Amino acid sequence: MSQFSAKPIHPRAMDMINRAIRPLLSPSKGCTIDRLKMCVCPDADIAKYESVKTSFGSLRITTNPYITKGVAYVVEDPGRGEIGFAWVTRQG
Repeated sequence: MSQFSAKPIHPRAMDMINRAIRPLLSPSKGCTIDRLKMCVCPDADIAKYESVKTSFGSLRITTNPYITKGVAYVVEDPGRGEIGFAWVTRQG
């Protein structure tokens, strides 16, 4: 498993990821990029990477066997009292 994507991720995909995490990282939410992870289908192309570089820093990638290909979401690690969540894509 590679640390970062060797080839550039499609700009539209990066835009979708950045738009999903931006509200979670707002000062009013109090979340940091190191507490976030993006959950994807194990068969997704991005699943082979441990993390991707976003406009806000490095975002961890994890797989979930219950997610269908074409669906991805960002979730905050538990521990702050509330857990941030955002869809990246919802179509399966």
